[in-house]
Amino acid sequence: MAHRELPTIVRFSPWVLLCPLLAQAQPTFTEDDLLGDIPVVNAVSQFEQRLEQAPASVTIISRDLIAMSGAQNFVDIFRLVPGFQAYHVGNNRYGISYHGIGREFPNQIEVMVDGRSVYETLFSSVNWSTLGIGLSDIDHIEVVRGSNAAAQGSNAFMGAINIVTRKPVQDSGLALEVTGGDLQTRNGGLRYSDHFGAVDYRVALGYESNSGFPAVAEGPLEDDRELAYGNFRAVYTPTLLDTLDVSMGYSRDRIGWGDADHPDEFTPARSISSFQSLNWQHTLDRDHELQLHLYHNKFRTTNFDHQGPLYGLLGIDGDTAAYLTAITPAPAAVVDQFADSTGLPTAAAAALLEVLTTPIYGGFGRLASERYDLEFQHDFRLSDTVRGSWGLGGRYDGLDAYHPQGYSDEIDENSYRLFAHSEWQAAPRLILNGGAMVEHTHVGTLLSPRFSANYQLAPRHALRTAYARGNRAPSLLEANERSVAQVGEVIFDILRIADPDLHEEKVTSYELAYMYQGSTSGLSLDLRLFNEKITQVIDEVQEPVPPEVAVFGDRNLKRLENHGFWQFTGGELQLGYRITDSTLVRLHYTHTDFDSEVLIQRVPTLLVLDKNDRVARHSGGILLHQALGRGWSVSLSTYHQSGLRWEDGNSIDAFTRVDAQLAYYFDLQGVAGSLRLAAQNLGSTYSEFNDNNLFQTRYFLTLQLELPH
Repeated sequence: MAHRELPTIVRFSPWVLLCPLLAQAQPTFTEDDLLGDIPVVNAVSQFEQRLEQAPASVTIISRDLIAMSGAQNFVDIFRLVPGFQAYHVGNNRYGISYHGIGREFPNQIEVMVDGRSVYETLFSSVNWSTLGIGLSDIDHIEVVRGSNAAAQGSNAFMGAINIVTRKPVQDSGLALEVTGGDLQTRNGGLRYSDHFGAVDYRVALGYESNSGFPAVAEGPLEDDRELAYGNFRAVYTPTLLDTLDVSMGYSRDRIGWGDADHPDEFTPARSISSFQSLNWQHTLDRDHELQLHLYHNKFRTTNFDHQGPLYGLLGIDGDTAAYLTAITPAPAAVVDQFADSTGLPTAAAAALLEVLTTPIYGGFGRLASERYDLEFQHDFRLSDTVRGSWGLGGRYDGLDAYHPQGYSDEIDENSYRLFAHSEWQAAPRLILNGGAMVEHTHVGTLLSPRFSANYQLAPRHALRTAYARGNRAPSLLEANERSVAQVGEVIFDILRIADPDLHEEKVTSYELAYMYQGSTSGLSLDLRLFNEKITQVIDEVQEPVPPEVAVFGDRNLKRLENHGFWQFTGGELQLGYRITDSTLVRLHYTHTDFDSEVLIQRVPTLLVLDKNDRVARHSGGILLHQALGRGWSVSLSTYHQSGLRWEDGNSIDAFTRVDAQLAYYFDLQGVAGSLRLAAQNLGSTYSEFNDNNLFQTRYFLTLQLELPH
């Protein structure tokens, strides 16, 4: 068995500096770290708790598990978590949600990197290209399965993800990683870690490129990507009581953007994002710790598609279109001729010709957003049986949107929050958790409480029952959206607008969970039964455009309103079993019953339907890992999902996918590394999210080298 690495699923404190640094490169995986005791998690209650004592179910995705699975991106990673929908909207645009209905922009889960929210208000979702990190930067991921609005607020309405990156002290020297494979994949990464006095630091650079999903009969999808990113992190420990953690990053992405139903409409979207984060921790004494976290996110993106003159969208026949094009700009004689042929007054004919021959632009235009967030937190222990955390924070969000034919607007918002959580060991085997978040938002003051009782049935056996209420304030985009495209006074497309009275979504959830965490047996089990009822769901109501508005083309107005009802009921199973020191099995499964009621339209007739087919009833997977000796190992994994109709995509049949990986880990004269050959979907082609997103068999080869000092 390889020497175990220092456990890293603990928040950094100055005491870590007193521990010796252990070897970084190992010839085989450390299965003990994967399935052994997980000391604590932070994402649930904002302070450190053991898994069996936390008020919600948590999945830990370790660095080793990511490597074992052969994951190439975040979609692959979150397919390992029960209850999650992880899918490709395009090859390089990801949809990741928990107990959702498979939208193009999932909007009910919070995603953080080292506690910094990356939820993008411009899309009411997470743009995974803006994180500024690569998979090799990740130490582990904490996934809260269930509403965590009590701890992280509105964005954590249905769950929360905290991606914890490697601390500089965990590595030393230079690390290189190169991946090549199908879809013309060319990925590379470089990391350098060192220290200078009391400062440990790491610099990382990365590049990703691929050609996207293959062409289909309708034409090329052109959803390719070229992404470059970099990040820097430094941890300064001037005393044993203070820690200053500074990080910053930058990414530049060019991605094919479009709907796979319309391959000819794909256009490039270019974006730039950056972040800066400053986190200070100060230990007052053994029972009290203070933390101050300030961060800034900035994002800009552009997508203009020149579609030609307006008459091309109005169904005007080819001869007339050619005639209109030929007379641009129209002389007075042509205007008179056009007026005679149409029966319009001369002034009206001239105005109509000007509109018809004006070039128009598709795409979403130019968008920008910015966020500043400051949070203070105090962790405390009042006695041997009572401990907790409280804090307060403020956030500024601003967005800027512009399109040549449609809109130009600048919107901002200030929001404030107050939270508190406590853990009370009421009896030797009983732990009670309680907490809440109060948010002041543009739709009012929202209260999201949560309570749980955790009972230890026997050593390493725990039972939890929990109740939570959560609120999700509509994002700035949802509350202010007005997508109307027009040239002059003529409207040629109305996408959707927001109801001025839009307010928060509400969720009430109940949970019963059983957990077993073995030690010498190598067995861990997590079983969760859930009932989650969501009311006032923000969804689209379709209605005709008022007759007094001159509209060509799309005459349907889609209005965002609070009118939906969803209910998720079912169970989740997560099991890990280390059969021997070299053999590991990991299994997860989810069964979901989904009941919904949605208002589709009011006029000309009232139409209320359900969206019960938007959720997969069955999903799950199995991962088998076998260490073969002499640095060799092999992994085999399967993933199954029953058929469903994606909300913004197509109806997709059930599929079962099989992946495999062969890996060799070596250490040659102090240079450690690995060579991994990963194969994805060793079977027939299936479609993801959209019929034209054809996921064929893919192969990737990754070389990783670590050159310590």
